Amino acid sequence: MEEEFRAYEAQSDTGSPVLDTLLTGKNLYCARHGIGLTCVADGSLLSFMDVMDICTIFGNLLDNAIECEMRIEDKEKRLIHLSVSASKGFLVIRCENYCLETPAFADGLPVTSKPDAQNHGYGLKSIRYSIEKYDGTMTLRNEDDWFRATIVFPLIRENG
Repeated sequence: MEEEFRAYEAQSDTGSPVLDTLLTGKNLYCARHGIGLTCVADGSLLSFMDVMDICTIFGNLLDNAIECEMRIEDKEKRLIHLSVSASKGFLVIRCENYCLETPAFADGLPVTSKPDAQNHGYGLKSIRYSIEKYDGTMTLRNEDDWFRATIVFPLIRENG
């Protein structure tokens, strides 16, 4: 019964069926591994975006954040916050997670921490590629023990 309650609690209703499905899976995973995932998202703002790009952006953002949180021993500090909102004509996506390790950056992206760098480190590059398709930008930084990814898209784009 407790597992069923957790599954019900994990369900998301953002206004984007694709984002809802992705978030529900990530919520369940986080709940099982002692990670606090909070999300405030207006998924209807993603209606201009291709399904694969939504999956690429949010899947990779959350996978990276979850991977970082799994390395934190104190489960009270395993925290991820995700938001999707509109502000001044822009769609703003923010994903931040508690992060004690300051990653090294190359070409504006954190360098993979995995020993097999040849076969890893493509998630953020994929996100960047998807963002650029819609004239968006991404800012990544680590400050005050929080890793913050901020993605901004113009809500009104020129046709052509």
